[in-house]
Amino acid sequence: MLEQLGKYRIDSVLGKGAMGTVYKAFDPHIARVVALKTIRRELLGDAQQHQLLSRFQNEAQAAGRLSHPNIVAVYDYGEDDGAAYIAMEFVDGIALNTRLQNQEPRQLAQVLGWMRQLLGALHYAHAKGVVHRDVKPANLLITADNQVKVTDFGIARIDTSVLTQTGSMIGTPSYMSPEQFCGELVDGRSDVFSAGIVLYQLLTGERPFSGSATMVMQQILNQTPVPPSSLNPTLDPQFDQLIRQALAKRPDERFASAQDFLDALEALSGPQTLGSVELDDDRTRLLMPASFSHASLGSSPTSSSEAADTLTPWKRQVRPQLESLLSQQIGPLARLLVKRSLASADDFASLRSALLPHIPSERGREQFVAATEALLPSTETLPAQDTLVSQPGTPEALDPAFLEASEARLTYLIGPIARIVMRRALPRASTRQALLQTLAEHIPDPAQRSAFLEEQP
Repeated sequence: MLEQLGKYRIDSVLGKGAMGTVYKAFDPHIARVVALKTIRRELLGDAQQHQLLSRFQNEAQAAGRLSHPNIVAVYDYGEDDGAAYIAMEFVDGIALNTRLQNQEPRQLAQVLGWMRQLLGALHYAHAKGVVHRDVKPANLLITADNQVKVTDFGIARIDTSVLTQTGSMIGTPSYMSPEQFCGELVDGRSDVFSAGIVLYQLLTGERPFSGSATMVMQQILNQTPVPPSSLNPTLDPQFDQLIRQALAKRPDERFASAQDFLDALEALSGPQTLGSVELDDDRTRLLMPASFSHASLGSSPTSSSEAADTLTPWKRQVRPQLESLLSQQIGPLARLLVKRSLASADDFASLRSALLPHIPSERGREQFVAATEALLPSTETLPAQDTLVSQPGTPEALDPAFLEASEARLTYLIGPIARIVMRRALPRASTRQALLQTLAEHIPDPAQRSAFLEEQP
C-alpha cells in the first residue's frame, strides 16, 4: 500500500474500483482527515491519458465549487506517483447499498428524510451546472444521525465521456437512465430517473430493473416496472404515479427538475422533518412522557418475544406493520400502544379503532386509516386459508403443500408480486381450479398462462 501521495499521508484503503483506489489519508498542513480518490494513469492508452486527466481535473474543479451539506466536499486535486487524485471530505458513514442488503422496505419516515436530502443536493448541483450521472445507493453515504452525503458528484462524467469510447459500460446499469444507455446527451433529468429508482428500492426493498446488464437495458428502455404498492401493500397507491413519472422513458415526461420531484413527494407525504415523524405539525411525539408507564398503558414489562407467543396468527402478522404505520404518526410510543391494543382486540376493526384516539390530528387519523386499509386482506387471509383447507379425502383440498407450490410457480412467472396475488386470491377461491384461474389472470403471457393452468402442482 502507498504510504504517501502528494502531501497526504496514506492511512488505510477505503475501497477499490475499476478507476482506482480510495484511501483514508491525512493532510498534515491543516491536520485534517480526508478521503483520497485516485485514478490510475495506466488505465487508458497514451493517446487518451491527457484527455482523461484533463477531464478528471475539470470535473474535480466543478465538484469543488459545490458547497452543500448533503454533498461530499472536494478540497484538492493533484498528480503524483503515477496517479491523479482528488482529496475529499471524509465521511464517517455507511453506504446506502449496505443498508439495503436485507431487501426490506424502509420505514416511510426514513425514506422521506433521505430522499429530501438527496433531491435537495441534486437540485443544488444542477443549478450549478453539475450533473451526477451515477446516482445509486453505493454513492449515498448515511451518517449515524441520518444525514445523507452524496459522493462522486460530477466525477461520473469521466466514465461517460471517455471510457465509453473504448466500449466499456461504467457504473451500475440498474440505475442508469434510458438516454445514458442510448449514448445521448444527458441533463439533470437523468439524475431524476436514477433517484426514482433509489426511491422505488427504498419503498419496496427491490430494484425495479434487475438481471444481467443486457436484461436491465432492455427493461429500462422498454418495460414499466411493477407498481411499488403491489410489492408493499402498506404503501399509498399514489406513490405509484409518482414513481411512474420519475421513471418515464422520455426525459420530457419526467419531473422537469429534482426540485419538482421533491415538491411532488412533499405534496404526497405531507410536511416532515428529518429525524422525527412529522406528517402533521401537531402530532409528532419523539419521547414518551414521564407519566406513561407500563402500568398506565395496561401492559407489563414482558419481552416482545413473550408477548408475541400469546398472539393469534393474524395478530402476529399485522403487528410489525401496524407499529410502523402508527410510529409515522406518533413516534416510538406506537410500539407500546399496539402491544396493549392487540391484547384486547377481537378483530382488525376493533384493533384499529382502539389505536385511532391516540393520533391527535384529524388528518393524521385519516392517513392512518387509509394506510391500514391495505392490511385488511392480509389479516383476513390467515383465518380464510384455514377454512379453505377441506376435510381429509376431499380431492379439491387446498392443502398447504398445494398453496406453496402454486405460489412458487407463480413467482417464477411474475416475480415477487406473486405473494401479494396469492394472498388476495385465497379468500375468493373454494377449489384448486378456482384458485389457479384467479392466479392465472395475473400472468400476461398467454402461453405461460395456459401452461400454468395445465400443470397442476
